[in-house]
Amino acid sequence: MAKKKYGNKSIMEHKEATKKEIAVAKVEERMQRRSYFPHINGLLQVFYIVALVAIIIVNYVYLDVPIVPLCTMVVLEAVLGVLLCRIAAIKLWWIQLIIIGIQIFLGYAFDRLGFMIFMSLVYAFTLVVMWVRRRTLK
Repeated sequence: MAKKKYGNKSIMEHKEATKKEIAVAKVEERMQRRSYFPHINGLLQVFYIVALVAIIIVNYVYLDVPIVPLCTMVVLEAVLGVLLCRIAAIKLWWIQLIIIGIQIFLGYAFDRLGFMIFMSLVYAFTLVVMWVRRRTLK
């Protein structure tokens, strides 16, 4: 019996490889369906919005930051977190700590320590939300 080649593999080897891939995909799908926190993304989004509104209110009322620059900074900080969330890989997680440390240092240097601590919280919370979304939405 002559074997037809499929690339470098015979047809039988290719069929066995695809059967294994299909089995792995089915197991992953079952694991995703059996999530222990099925509504974590929705709850996290609601908590994220509530936290951002609370940070805006605290900064406006207690730290006397004008509302337009405050909201602009919160949005820019969230966008920065979204754009830099891919750096939070296993080997380069310390880069995020450097960014947060620089923010806090600049807040201390320009007498806006409270404001910059809240902005670093926005950044860190954005990283957490993006990390959870990337892990659960596959």
